[in-house]
Amino acid sequence: MNILVFAEVIENEVQEITYELVGKANQLADKVVTLAVGEADVNSINSDVIQVEGESSPLNYVVVKKVFEELKPSAVFFGNTLAGIDVAAQFAADMALPIATMVTDVSVDGDGFVATSVAYGGKVMVDLALKSPAVFVVNRGSFPAEDGKGSAKSVKKLDIEIEDGIEFAGYIKPEVEDIDISKADIVVSVGRGIGDEANIELAEELAEVLGGVVSGSRPVVDSGWLPKTRQVGRSGKTVAGKLYLALGISGATEHIEGVKAKNVIAVNIDRNAPIFRVSRCGAVADVLELVPLLIERIKEVKGE
Repeated sequence: MNILVFAEVIENEVQEITYELVGKANQLADKVVTLAVGEADVNSINSDVIQVEGESSPLNYVVVKKVFEELKPSAVFFGNTLAGIDVAAQFAADMALPIATMVTDVSVDGDGFVATSVAYGGKVMVDLALKSPAVFVVNRGSFPAEDGKGSAKSVKKLDIEIEDGIEFAGYIKPEVEDIDISKADIVVSVGRGIGDEANIELAEELAEVLGGVVSGSRPVVDSGWLPKTRQVGRSGKTVAGKLYLALGISGATEHIEGVKAKNVIAVNIDRNAPIFRVSRCGAVADVLELVPLLIERIKEVKGE
């Protein structure tokens, strides 16, 4: 079995989700080939690599199609990103291949695959049986990125021309961020349970002693207490670090979709809050009473 991975490349830089896909593909297949469009340094991708000159474009499905026809892989992995889903949908439709989106896991089942996907806004997880060859659009944070990092086994450069009237005009960057919460190992996140904007200072102090960053749920961002770049959830960012500390967050499905951290710890005054269902451990307590004690204890342990 062999798997083709479509690399996520932004401004000639390989994104973390590429390594996640490669790591999972290496677990499933005897041979993995990563297709990267652009001039990025691909030597850290732990697979064979095919590199094609070009830019991010919906028309890259043509490139994927030509490589697919040559390699005839059992599956093609894309990241669930704006660029990934755009190319994946067109490629699957053009090749009449089965496609699974919002994927959080993939396993081999005989000559085919089973994909676990998020449905109904995260309320339901469904298993989908797909015949080979199949296309999978995988959510960020579903697999460890470290498993896909290493040294490229080989790098082959191809020149594939796309004849069409569309050309790449440029990459529009999002607003300037003070901190990229998606890359943080430790995230202290606040919800409405924090009570007031002034109390965010408490979360910031806790994040500082832990060596982490502060994020928030949508209600907090909508209230203007934190910038949009700090929002976690379906309409915000996905955090996939080592620890996610949820302070006063109820745990709506829209929020949980953005939480892929290895450890989730929740503090909420409501013992029935949905956040506890996805938490490794939690405390039924008032955030404003518990956090100062937690900060003090951490400082003692650190000898500060």
